[in-house]
Amino acid sequence: MKIVIQILFCLFIFISCGYDKSQTQILEKIEKSNNSIFEKKFNEKVISSFSKKQIIELSSNKNPEIALYFFQILVNKYPDDAYSVFLRNIDNKKISTIATSYDTLEEMTVSQAMLFYAILKQSIFTEEQLNEILDKIILDINNKRHLYGYLAMYLDKNKNNPDPKYYSILRKEILDTTSKPYFHNHAIINYFSNYNKPEDVIIIKDFIKKSVYDEPTYFNSGIEFIANSPKEQYFDILTDYFDKKIKDQKFRADDIFFELELYTKALTRYKSNESKELITEIVNKSNYYSQGNFLAPREQVYLLLENEDKKNYFSVLKQKLSQEVSKTKLDSIRKWNER
Repeated sequence: MKIVIQILFCLFIFISCGYDKSQTQILEKIEKSNNSIFEKKFNEKVISSFSKKQIIELSSNKNPEIALYFFQILVNKYPDDAYSVFLRNIDNKKISTIATSYDTLEEMTVSQAMLFYAILKQSIFTEEQLNEILDKIILDINNKRHLYGYLAMYLDKNKNNPDPKYYSILRKEILDTTSKPYFHNHAIINYFSNYNKPEDVIIIKDFIKKSVYDEPTYFNSGIEFIANSPKEQYFDILTDYFDKKIKDQKFRADDIFFELELYTKALTRYKSNESKELITEIVNKSNYYSQGNFLAPREQVYLLLENEDKKNYFSVLKQKLSQEVSKTKLDSIRKWNER
């Protein structure tokens, strides 16, 4: 009985909004998210059944499935009208499940999904519009954290030219979030560090120290930041991380994967006895397992040093490793890494 009432209510809403019986049936089908709505024939029927004005109107429908279905039509058929529709929905936090690839589904807010369709799938917004969106997000960051993914994408893209007008906002953001790090740390910290203000080094260091333990060793934005910006002040983060997360632990090391690759790469950025000792310990004392046919920590470290140590600071260690690894294994790993 409850389901019947809901259907009748939806029918009343659609009819009262000026949609005929055929249109109402289409909207009901979209609302139910049946797989058939993604077929080309159905999509063509939708486009032929609704006017441009109705498509624009339905792109802001209260039902997220309807809104996003018609927004995709808008992006493809009337792209010039998509920007104003997005702005009307910029604070729409209703959730929908979106297919971001042929085998990946992600939950997104309506506004996130609209940006996905308009920027990542079609790229229909102008540079000026993208900058306006950024302003609306960053100048109201506390109310627009659902769009942090777009902000991170912008910051990463423009990290070499940080905008002065965002400095105080990002500084406050970093100070406010050091106690609760979240994904996209790398984007905000890389962008902020390029303001190159000496007084911010301690802030950045504290941020990294707290966030570095929240991600796995092989994909760690804090360690990656240090590898790309190897200031002396950051080295003790690496030593502390070794004691807490690497020493006495077991890591994967074989021909196609080396779990300590990023960490070792960061160590090579420091030309010191301490970094030599840590790399030597990674080679000789760390524990490993393999999902392949053999363990390969020596081979992987040797290749890392060969690629990263252009000035041969670690030449003694490289020479020692070259005598311990087989040419066949090295060639095999080289070919894999070049893929």
